[in-house]
This record gives sequence, C-alpha cells and structure tokens, in this order.
Amino acid sequence: MTTLVTGATGLLGSHVTDVLLARGERTRVLVRPGSRVDRPDSSNLELCVGDITDQPSLVRAVREVDRIIHCAARTGPWGPEVEYRKTNVTALRMLVDAAIAGGVQRFVHVSSITVHGNDLRGAADESAPLRRESNPYSRSKVAGEQLLQDIVQEQRAPVVIVRPGWIYGPRDTASFGRFAALIEHGRMVVVGSGGNHLPLVYVSDAAEAAVLASHAPKAAVGNAYLIVNDEPVTQWGYLSRIAAELGVPAPRVHIPYRPAVMLGALSETVGRLARRQRPPPVTRYGLQLLGGENRFVISRARQDLGFSPQVNLEEGVRQSVDWYRSVHDPAAEHRAA
Repeated sequence: MTTLVTGATGLLGSHVTDVLLARGERTRVLVRPGSRVDRPDSSNLELCVGDITDQPSLVRAVREVDRIIHCAARTGPWGPEVEYRKTNVTALRMLVDAAIAGGVQRFVHVSSITVHGNDLRGAADESAPLRRESNPYSRSKVAGEQLLQDIVQEQRAPVVIVRPGWIYGPRDTASFGRFAALIEHGRMVVVGSGGNHLPLVYVSDAAEAAVLASHAPKAAVGNAYLIVNDEPVTQWGYLSRIAAELGVPAPRVHIPYRPAVMLGALSETVGRLARRQRPPPVTRYGLQLLGGENRFVISRARQDLGFSPQVNLEEGVRQSVDWYRSVHDPAAEHRAA
C-alpha cells in the first residue's frame, strides 16, 4: 500500500508524512523542484517532483498509489482570487480526475472549518451550512467542497473530507510562531473579552485524523468530518498558557471585538485600493478567528473514524514553545551554522 501526500512541506502535510512513516507505511510525497523533505528514516519515503497545478505531474504522482491525502492548498486570506481558484479548485479537480483514472481506493481531502464561516457565534457540527466569507481562501475552500460533492454523487469517487480547526504546533510559523513572538515581546492584544472559545487542534492530532480517514470503512465515503480538540479553550486561556510557558506576562490590552472587525475591513479596503501584494496588518479573517465564538462538535469523527484527540492544551503549548525556542535561540542557530 502506498499513500501519496500533497503539501508535504507544509505544516499539516509534513506531520501527516511523519504519522505515515511512523506506521511503517510506504509514502510518496509530491514536492516542488528544490524542496526538501528530511526524515531520519526515509526507507519508505519516495519523492515525486512536480507541481499540484500541473496535470502531467499529477498523473505521475498517482501512478500505483492506493490512497491520497491531499493537504496542499493556497492558504491565508489575502491574494488574487484567480490564484486561490487555481490551486484550491482547478488543481483539486485535476487531482481527483487523475486519482479516479488511476484506480485510487481512497482520496482524503483536507478542507477547513472556515467553510462554516469565521464566527459561528456558538457551536456547530457537520450539518451546519457552508458559508462563503469575504476572502478568497474561504470562497475557494467552499467551492472545492461543492466540487467534490458533485464528483462523489456523479462518479461515486472514494472521497472523504476532513475539516481541521485552527491547527497549531511545531513548524507552525504562520500562527503559533507569530503569536509566541508577539506575546514574548509584549505586543499581543486580546480581541474582545477573551472569553470566546477557539477551535484549536494540535497538529499531530489533525495529522492522525487525516490518516484515519484514509483507512476508514467505505461508509465514510462522501462524508465530511470536523477535526478539533473538543477541550473547551478560550482565547484568554490559549494566550495566557503561551505566556506562562514562555515565562512572560500574559497580554493585558483588550480591543473591542466589533470595532476590531470593522478596522480589519477598513484595512482590507485600503490594501485593495493600494493594490498591496502583502496582506494588511489586520484582516477580518484573523480577527474573527481569534475573537469570534467558534465551537465544533466532533461526534461524527469519533464514531466513524475512531478519532480521539490525544494532546491537551497544556501539553500542546509546551511542545509548541519548545519548538519555538529551538528555532529562535541564537545559540542554537550558531551551533547549526
């Protein structure tokens, strides 16, 4: 049995690769030219060089593959709409078509909780409606799921969708690493009261869920599964836990939630008018994720996939801070050089 992992150099994809190799499974990773995938034991690891948006690359990648875990995606809330569609919709279609033609037995698509919106103002399960938000990432992820639903109905494609929550952990430079640096230097602010709940999931748990979905019974085909750690964690609980692990004071400055979201919208408008390539300093997506009330129920994943989160907040933050210190320790960098 061989499993193809796309996005293997990214946060989740790299941990999915770790889980597969730890299980002793033959693993093929699709990587761009020049990318590196370093593993101490690489006897079961095969590199396939190509591009997720290039059809010949995909045909080569799926050859003699039994399962696919598709982690590759254009992420973040800022950029040209056409680029998000190209990666998150068009390339997805090409990969599924190649998988069907190649006789792949299971296709696991990594989606996101963002398909349900960025501020639920409560709790939800998989039956909650899909909701496009005002950013190209959200719109493309919803479009990708709708595409897959059509393919499953029309062609009975062996697709299972997982919707991870807010993934954090080692190698997370986009979120945890940034938050840790802001907290360490006293520049982090709390959005709203801080009492809202965050849909966190530790990266190794999210990776395990994706692998479980690739092995799940046929009854899972066509279903979507929310993947979060259902331990109730508030924004304040998360930020203060990071601060405690870093040994620095917890953030004390609060900004009201609604005005903050309005500021994010204004920042985005200015950025678009100025045709900025880089994202503005604040966005509605980030502020709603941090300050919104987002809780998810994972009963379906527990029952169908056998998913059970193993890493609680305290342990997850401890391991994440250990990683953060390892990459921000000048002495360690000097030794590595």
